[in-house]
Amino acid sequence: MKKPTTRWRGLVILAGVLIIAGLLLGACGSSSSGGGASPSAASSPKPGGTYNFPLTANPVSIAPVNAQESEGMQVAHQVFEGLVKYQMNDKGEMGAVPNIAESWDTTDSQTWTFHLKKGVMFQAPVSREVTAQDFVNGWNYVTDPKNQSYVSYILAPVEGSDDGGYQVDPKKGLTGVTAIDPYTLQVKLRYPFSEFYMTLGHTVASAWPVDYMKQVGAKAFGLKPIGTGPYMVESWKANQAVELVKNPSYWNKDAAGYVDNIHMPIIPESQTVWLEFQKGSLDYSVVPPGQVAAAEANPKVKSGEWSAKKWPNLAIYFIGMNMTDKTLGTNLDLRKAIAESTDATNVINIVNEGVSLPATGYIPEGIPGYRADQSPYKYNPEDAKTIIAGLGTIPTLNYWYNTDEGHQKIGEVLQAGWTAAGLDIKLSNFEWSTFLDKLSKGNQGSGSQMFRMGWIGDYPSMDNFLYPLFQSSQARTGSYTFYSNTQVDALLQQARSTVDAQQRYSLYAQAEKLILTDMPAVPLYYYRDFRVVNNRIGGFVFNPMGFVDMWTVWVK
Repeated sequence: MKKPTTRWRGLVILAGVLIIAGLLLGACGSSSSGGGASPSAASSPKPGGTYNFPLTANPVSIAPVNAQESEGMQVAHQVFEGLVKYQMNDKGEMGAVPNIAESWDTTDSQTWTFHLKKGVMFQAPVSREVTAQDFVNGWNYVTDPKNQSYVSYILAPVEGSDDGGYQVDPKKGLTGVTAIDPYTLQVKLRYPFSEFYMTLGHTVASAWPVDYMKQVGAKAFGLKPIGTGPYMVESWKANQAVELVKNPSYWNKDAAGYVDNIHMPIIPESQTVWLEFQKGSLDYSVVPPGQVAAAEANPKVKSGEWSAKKWPNLAIYFIGMNMTDKTLGTNLDLRKAIAESTDATNVINIVNEGVSLPATGYIPEGIPGYRADQSPYKYNPEDAKTIIAGLGTIPTLNYWYNTDEGHQKIGEVLQAGWTAAGLDIKLSNFEWSTFLDKLSKGNQGSGSQMFRMGWIGDYPSMDNFLYPLFQSSQARTGSYTFYSNTQVDALLQQARSTVDAQQRYSLYAQAEKLILTDMPAVPLYYYRDFRVVNNRIGGFVFNPMGFVDMWTVWVK
């Protein structure tokens, strides 16, 4: 993810101020404040009106080729649709259900056939039916290296791409994608992947008219892109606002949306967002640093005029360790002691105002197959102290974080716990791009040791929290730990090709347990989003993927 709440290869790059402010994502188990009705309660939905939803940064992109951060993807979520969409079940788990695809089938998890619905229409002015060829064209466009997509990695499993999701040979394109007929799309993968369909709810894999984009030009299309969704882009004025209007000819009448307009002013400062919300010009708000408790106690929350809630989100903040470092990499007892003296409780309560939740593994609740208490190393500072005392002289260890106030405060709380256990920890901060560059070099130059990092799920799967972070060929720039374990790799590969869901979950859980036993990364907390909403709006839900389905909201 990129600043401030962006989504890039799952990396959490939240600005520290926003972390403290309660832009805190996390696992299930959300709670709400206030004695009044929830935002989704009350009478029957009715059409009409405007929904006022602020964006906290100017989007990088709102088109599929590069919608990569949460603001841009929030806009794109209302405009674009893919073969599948993400939906929460009664257990609070996110999963993929049919959308433009009516159904799909596979016999070996390597060749997939998607059967498209008829009558799915692109928005005006294109106003034509979506066909399988549109997916072929769109996927080829975003994986073409010359188009510089930062989210093409979602399509990396497709035959003809490399591990980064770029085409191996742009002249041949994605050789694994074929339109069998207007309503049948065949996809051949480089390897068996039983959850491939789960990845296709990402914006980059959605349907969009490449022919129309070439007609008007990439720049013009990027400002006013065309999808198939319930809302259309009316305008995007950089650093001012994005305006969406209801799609009058939306193909899915059951999810056509209620409000006529969605007004998305771009307001980077959380304090300004909060003030505008209190004045009544916004229907949704983040909360500034240090004001979570005050927001929960606000008289309008107590009366039910507003609702304040900690919403689940599929993300984790962790402390990575460079497994090629001569001090950390070969000393499991030291890594165990670090884990046992990592004070998550004080980080959550002091820095994060009680919004986030303690992490007991790498996979957050809300992911199908989640298992609690996977880590064998619980918080036990006395045992950590005993271990450290028995290890002899331990050199000063470096803890790195990307520059911001929130990560600094977290580092200081962690440093206190580690120091009390007998470790000497030096804190250092770097600008984000420098931080990533230094981490990617491992032991080259000054060499990384301990560092903060986070991960937000690109799709709701155990695979997305294990494979890109800890598989041997991925860990260098996934978790930056350089972790490598052949047994883990084998389990992950076996899980990926296992069709039976329960067997697959068991294999992933075994892999997670092994990784946690090796402890290349200490899970610190699961994120949650603290939000305040005006109950003049009904139907509001902030789902664990961090999106609002704005077609369900309505003005009471």
